[in-house]
Amino acid sequence: MDGLDEPFILKFEFKEKPHILEVRPWIQQYKISYKVTVEECEITFEEDEEGQLRAIGDKHVHAGHSIDPQLLEDIARRIQETVSGE
Repeated sequence: MDGLDEPFILKFEFKEKPHILEVRPWIQQYKISYKVTVEECEITFEEDEEGQLRAIGDKHVHAGHSIDPQLLEDIARRIQETVSGE
């Protein structure tokens, strides 16, 4: 998993709001996860049974608001595109 352990930055707009997020790879014995702080919540993205990234974590709610599930899906897609070189 050489080269996959370096943090990288995602810059994009979602629903006309700019986002700049640092993605921190977290390499475990047989898999790699990605930790991202989104709207002050740390979210972990891991592969599901079909090989697609999904957001996991205890809470996607902070300070009385929840994170848009479509934003999490968009971040997962962007992480996959970045690590696969698309």
